[in-house]
Amino acid sequence: MLGEYKVNRCTRQCHILKRPLREGEWYYSVVLETGDEFLRRDYSAESWNDPPDGAVGWWKSRMPTIDQKKLVLAPIAVLTDLLRQMAGQPENAKSRYLLALMLMRKRVVRPLAENKEEPDSEPMLRLEVVATGAELEVPVCVISRSESKSLRDELNTLLYCDAEEIEELGAADNVVGEKQTNGSAGEPGGRQ
Repeated sequence: MLGEYKVNRCTRQCHILKRPLREGEWYYSVVLETGDEFLRRDYSAESWNDPPDGAVGWWKSRMPTIDQKKLVLAPIAVLTDLLRQMAGQPENAKSRYLLALMLMRKRVVRPLAENKEEPDSEPMLRLEVVATGAELEVPVCVISRSESKSLRDELNTLLYCDAEEIEELGAADNVVGEKQTNGSAGEPGGRQ
């Protein structure tokens, strides 16, 4: 199994030109292996030729703009519930499979021991939700390169929301929670 590696966030500065990366500017990031650690370097598009020797990986990104909304991942409980709900939607099988893989990477779900499947049955990914112990089966899907962009966009729409919306919802939940817990004796104190 592959391990997890810690890579720093964007330096926000071009490694070659020694200048800050500007708002909305395209840039390249490179990860280099240095002994037991990984080093990240960022390069403006104008200074980029090819990745340096010894690069483990590289990618192209764009600096955010001031008016760009910050997106955050939906709460874990929402994501696991979505994974469960999508079981009855065969048209979303590939999105569900990608969501399961993402949740495995985030250690929200973990794979269970392999099934002894019958030869003609479709392969299944058996998972356990870490927080609750609930078990799920997700059909394994093959995703073509041509499908990957549309599936990524679909998942981004489902999984991410505006950070301000989350803050507003959190504030509303706190107010609701306070009203309920401050009720008279004999009233339930939690959300139902």
